[in-house]
Amino acid sequence: MRYGPVDFNYTFVRSEEDEAAAAAADIEAEAEAGLKNEGGQQQPEKPSGGSTTPTKLKSTADDPLRRSSRAADESTKPYVYVPSKKYGLGGGRGGDGLSDDDVLGGGAGGGAAEALTALIGGSGACCCCISAALIIAGGIMLAYEKYDRPEGSEGSVSNQGLALAGVIVLVLAVATFLLGFCSCCFGCVTACAYPPGSGGGPFGGALGGPPMDYEDENRDVKVQFKRLNDRYERAENALNRVHLNVIGDMKEVREAQQKEDKARKDEDKKKREELEKRVQKDLEAGLTIRNMRRNYRPVAFLVRFDGDMMLSSMELLRKQVSIIVNCGRAGVDRAVVVITSPGGAVSPYGLAASQLVRIRKAGIQLVVCVDTVAASGGYMMASVGDTVCAAPFAVIGSIGVVTQIPNFQRFLNKHDIDAYLFTAGKHKRTVDIIGEVTEENKKKLQEELDDMHRAFKDHVALARPKLKDNIEEIASGEYWVAVQAKELGLVDEIMTSDEYLESISQENEIIEIVEKRRRTVWSAFHAVASVMKTAVDSISSVKSPNDYRTTPPMAMA
Repeated sequence: MRYGPVDFNYTFVRSEEDEAAAAAADIEAEAEAGLKNEGGQQQPEKPSGGSTTPTKLKSTADDPLRRSSRAADESTKPYVYVPSKKYGLGGGRGGDGLSDDDVLGGGAGGGAAEALTALIGGSGACCCCISAALIIAGGIMLAYEKYDRPEGSEGSVSNQGLALAGVIVLVLAVATFLLGFCSCCFGCVTACAYPPGSGGGPFGGALGGPPMDYEDENRDVKVQFKRLNDRYERAENALNRVHLNVIGDMKEVREAQQKEDKARKDEDKKKREELEKRVQKDLEAGLTIRNMRRNYRPVAFLVRFDGDMMLSSMELLRKQVSIIVNCGRAGVDRAVVVITSPGGAVSPYGLAASQLVRIRKAGIQLVVCVDTVAASGGYMMASVGDTVCAAPFAVIGSIGVVTQIPNFQRFLNKHDIDAYLFTAGKHKRTVDIIGEVTEENKKKLQEELDDMHRAFKDHVALARPKLKDNIEEIASGEYWVAVQAKELGLVDEIMTSDEYLESISQENEIIEIVEKRRRTVWSAFHAVASVMKTAVDSISSVKSPNDYRTTPPMAMA
């Protein structure tokens, strides 16, 4: 192995020396405890007579080796509280006043834009009500003028003025009705197209800053939290409401239902009493409210990663990982990353894997789930996980590096076209689109690919020590379905991401971190332009020589 944990800065990887030191520390602690017991420094409490208070054993909490391998010390081991389904997993969130979709990120104006949209819709409704009142008033004026005017005469000046006022009122009624109708239509369309929480409607860009460019990779990504625990219970409740209850009117059934309700209430009361005792104990121990709350209901942060060739979602992944690292608790919370990626450029996917390494370094358990594909660069990311779960037919592996470069040098020579390539440095360009390809250049390019492949293999071997002995066998560029990959050690468990999330939903708060997109009228035009640009780029298969003069060969993992 050419590269080690220090080269990659993988502080979560423990060397053999660290393992031996940790084992020696355990033996020393046990021996010290035994000596104290033999010397009478620590005696068990006697059932009768005078009792002695046992002395506290030397804590190893400050030992960095033990800290890195221990999930949590005794004072922070989570007491998991499982709420009753009767109240739903969504109840009792501590009174923070936060919704399921709490927004994080720069830029304001979404709430003001939604308020403005609601104001326009409400104004439209008011205009319709005013127009109805004006129609009634104008009709009464015209009816009274006709009733008060003698037959066959033009009427008095007052009658003519009353008729004119009635006509003006009716005209105003029509104008007010049209204005209200348009406002109502605008509000309804906006509410359907931009529901609350989607980014503030068409005024989001105007009130929250300039319209966001879909091509701007440096934009401030906004994310929101979504709690997923209670979605299954809501589905069950909805099913019960529509399911035909053919036994509900039976006396025996009602009596049995009352017994079940009583038993559930007793169980809830018992859980509550146990929770109160635990809270009192932790308060006396000096735990903070935040730690107690997180200990009782650990958080499982959920991130869904869908990677493309050049990893355009890097900014979102960077922010999601930063939230997990800064908000998660080591040894208590966990991160679940669902990866879907066939791979792509080496450097972007290497950066993405390094982002996931940050979670491991923070001491937060990282679980990677693969439902369809995590190959090449995708598996470079997946291998970082403490546990890798995959669906049976998910594509796993492809630990290799590839690059392909068309060369038009012979075509140019055949048509007497001169193409010039200027470089400074012997190996600034090895194989390119227009230059002459020599055996030396091809050999150098192959060496560069081998170096990347060696680093890839060492990364996988460090992240998954079980693959260290057979890394050469599995790093051949082959890929396998998950059931085969498990036999080779690339996968730990065969299950889908949904199955895994359901298995931890009772004892963990599953909080998904998703991007909150600001949809505006301008952004719609930008999206259309982006789609058209992508289509044109995909149709175009040949780049100009100038594009390749400053771009090195792209290696794909």
